[in-house]
Amino acid sequence: MKGTSSRVIRIASAAATSLLALSATACGGSNSGSPKDRSGGPVWVEGQGATEAAGFMRVQTPAGATEVKGALRHGFQDTTYLVAFIAPTADAEAFIADLRPEEPLRANTPRDPKTYTTVTPWSHLGLPEPETEQKVRTASVCPPCIQDERRSTVQSVTIFVQDVGDGRARVYLKAF
Repeated sequence: MKGTSSRVIRIASAAATSLLALSATACGGSNSGSPKDRSGGPVWVEGQGATEAAGFMRVQTPAGATEVKGALRHGFQDTTYLVAFIAPTADAEAFIADLRPEEPLRANTPRDPKTYTTVTPWSHLGLPEPETEQKVRTASVCPPCIQDERRSTVQSVTIFVQDVGDGRARVYLKAF
């Protein structure tokens, strides 16, 4: 009996080691310098864009906004909504203030674009990742936490604002 128990433990240990090795291989890999979609997981929703994402977030882009883009990505547990646009800096600041961030926007330390990965890459919209860019400020909002009834079904909004020059800013919103 003791030999059988020992053999079962060795087999279970080998199986666990194999699973860990497979997991590390699946999660690892090379990165050529820009965030890549992860295969076998979340999927982009065709035909859904800025209008649908802004509708979920209950936001309206400023009247003078340009380059308005958006997307939806169904994940394992949540759908992530992306909206981005460029607007005059004053309009962008007023827009962000209406979201009622819990803390003031703070400077974002750019991450290395060669190693940075994300589940919902902005590259899907043809945009650089705000986390890798210069002159970006960031904040987050938990609408239920601040009792924003307008957005009570939104769990979280991550905000990035990038100074793009000439008195204009690109606003990135990621919500679920």
